[in-house]
Amino acid sequence: MNESTWSAVESVRSYVVALHEVRSRLFADLPGMTGVQDIMFAVRSQRTMAREGRTASGIEYSVHGAGCRMTDQYGREVDVDLVPDPDRAVEVEAFDVWRIKSFLSGNGHHPLTDEELNAACEQLAACGELRVVEPGRWFALPPAN
Repeated sequence: MNESTWSAVESVRSYVVALHEVRSRLFADLPGMTGVQDIMFAVRSQRTMAREGRTASGIEYSVHGAGCRMTDQYGREVDVDLVPDPDRAVEVEAFDVWRIKSFLSGNGHHPLTDEELNAACEQLAACGELRVVEPGRWFALPPAN
């Protein structure tokens, strides 16, 4: 693995770690909610939650067109969309290279190309750290064990 590939893999891992941590804290603060689908339902259908808010532990969330942006108290911003998963016939929380680049630029990482980040995502999916939802476009965290 060359230095550029290693850097891209480590950069994607930093996004994945932040996504897992921020997402876990958000849902720990929202009893009865287990995913972005629940938040979007509460915002759009039930109208029991505001489109934007802050939880007790300081996680900010913002529901947008197809998903949700989450930001912790350190400014780590992660974003997911609900994307159809052809293998499961349900929508899953997924991210793409654009969301990873946005996270990285907001956290002082040096810029990487879309190709480098996409290759890193594919590599991490091959070893089980990510899941491919739509090849070359959408990735997701693996299912919790």
